[in-house]
Amino acid sequence: MSTNLLGELAANNGTYFFSGGDYDGKVDQIIVRGLGITGIRLYITFEGEPLNVTNNYLFHGEETILPDGLRITPKGDDVFTSVQILVNTGVENGTGLELVLSA
Repeated sequence: MSTNLLGELAANNGTYFFSGGDYDGKVDQIIVRGLGITGIRLYITFEGEPLNVTNNYLFHGEETILPDGLRITPKGDDVFTSVQILVNTGVENGTGLELVLSA
């Protein structure tokens, strides 16, 4: 993971946009694009098992209404290994999550 002078993560490994369902893969940063996502789940892999860490990042956990432009980054050297969108009421308007992919 690397950063630029503005403190944002550089997308050296690309980005991935999705508007619903699950994404399984290594993610350095999640950026909310648009309004309408009212629930996600975040996972890291711990000792070979997926661990739901949503409540470590969002106050109301899986039921949080996510504001446009919100950036979520994993703590320390962790990477998110799975991201799920539970509800997206703005899918018709292009709302989704932009994932900054990790190596």
